[in-house]
Amino acid sequence: MGEENPQSLEGRLTIRLEVLPGDSVIEKVDLAGRCGFDGIAFPGRFRDRFGMETLRSLANLALPVRTVSLGFEGSLCSPDESRRKQCQESLLSLFDFTAELGARSVNMPPVLIDDNPERFSKDQVELQDRLLEEMLPDLGDEAAKRGIELLLEPVNRFETNYLTLLSHCAAICESVNHPAIGMTPDFFHMQLEELDTPNALRNAAKWIRHIHTAENTRVEPGPGQLNFRPGFRALKEMNYRGLVEVECRTLSGPAEEVLTKSVTYLRKEWAEA
Repeated sequence: MGEENPQSLEGRLTIRLEVLPGDSVIEKVDLAGRCGFDGIAFPGRFRDRFGMETLRSLANLALPVRTVSLGFEGSLCSPDESRRKQCQESLLSLFDFTAELGARSVNMPPVLIDDNPERFSKDQVELQDRLLEEMLPDLGDEAAKRGIELLLEPVNRFETNYLTLLSHCAAICESVNHPAIGMTPDFFHMQLEELDTPNALRNAAKWIRHIHTAENTRVEPGPGQLNFRPGFRALKEMNYRGLVEVECRTLSGPAEEVLTKSVTYLRKEWAEA
């Protein structure tokens, strides 16, 4: 999980590129640096928009690109075999792109409702588990060849009908047992799905490689009602050394103002957890 100090967030805070204002990727990343972030998370959905520009700008970016989220097509759990094959092939392309960026992981919720109108029913859990368990070892091998990891993300019931709980995700990781396969807990999704976020994190500790944060309204952490400190305490107790990403969908105010406050808030919450 890296050499970072688990007692501090120094060097470990990242933010999604697309929420940053700016006329160029360089301007966006410069802003993130001024706000106090340590790295950038690249949004795979915006690969056509930002991908080539980001690759061309790598040597001039103020911060490194550390992770990639989404950007694949289809689903490994689709009832349509051609869509499963499409997902595997698009993941390999995404792995190549991720390695070219110098990033360390690809984040993947297995089934997103908006992207997959044709899905197995929500009671066909074992079938979908089996599909993942069959395909993930080979994908893990391909990720490892490129020096990256493939991370599964549980998301809330309004965005998926499969894989909402950390315990379910950890069970799949345990079954696959591949060093390049792990998971990404997300505080926004956990507030909707987990009865006890700290215990859910502790019980999944073996497979946690990355963390997403956002407020209860999915703005940047800090101005809302979500209490991060108990979950942060659990992560520190398990010696978590990975990245903590601000994965918000929008901002609560002027970017430089609210993101600078959010960085200060997250570092304080972690330090005092």
